[in-house]
Amino acid sequence: MLSADSSYCYRVMTRGRYPDAQLSRLGLLTNYSQLLCAQPADTTRPCPPRLGLDSLNCASLSSESLCEQTQFTNQLRWQPTTGPSCDARVVGYKLYFGRYVQDSLALLSELATPTTSFAHSSLSTVAGCYYVTAVNSRGLESAPSNKVCNEACPSLVLPNVFTPNGDGKNDVFEAARCPRFVEGVELVIFNRWGAKVYEASSPSVNWDGRSSSGSELPSGLYYYQVRVRYAVVDRNAPAQLIKGWVQLLRENVTIR
Repeated sequence: MLSADSSYCYRVMTRGRYPDAQLSRLGLLTNYSQLLCAQPADTTRPCPPRLGLDSLNCASLSSESLCEQTQFTNQLRWQPTTGPSCDARVVGYKLYFGRYVQDSLALLSELATPTTSFAHSSLSTVAGCYYVTAVNSRGLESAPSNKVCNEACPSLVLPNVFTPNGDGKNDVFEAARCPRFVEGVELVIFNRWGAKVYEASSPSVNWDGRSSSGSELPSGLYYYQVRVRYAVVDRNAPAQLIKGWVQLLRENVTIR
């Protein structure tokens, strides 16, 4: 059996005599062709690894989990697999990533054996999908592993009172507890008679009690409508619509 790690060289030897009677006395002649060397072409690919991902358990997160966290890390681990038709001479792995489940995954990192883990860090959200391939000593790549996706655990809770009186405390209508994975919001404020007094699009809810023209609005009850886009794994996920009311107080009061 030929080895794919070795080169083999060949030449052809021919033997014969001259037909001319005067030259036949030279006897049997031997001649060799040029030397040709080659390496066997081995197209056997490695088996695809089995990939795992440390994902968030949304049900176990408290209201304060991930509070004020702006960077995240996805921890990936994989196991090599074997089979009778697979090349066991794995020398490295290629890890692929896509931000959304609908994306075609692109090469994220190349890692040499024996590494079988990767920390994908400095992420703005945990949402994303991955697969890994194995590479043998001849540079042949396996089929993709199983595809794993991580989902974010979005959350946005708003208060029902704020006091924009300039004392530096509770001056802005914003998230009551730490929001999670908010990508952008569209905020609309109505007065008690249903007239629109404020509208804005921004990365987060941040209303200072002024109208869209910049004038201070009086104390009173206001109604809000917030359309929230979260940094989740589905590119086409619909925005969440949150409706409620908030009491605007300009007097010096203490909010407990």
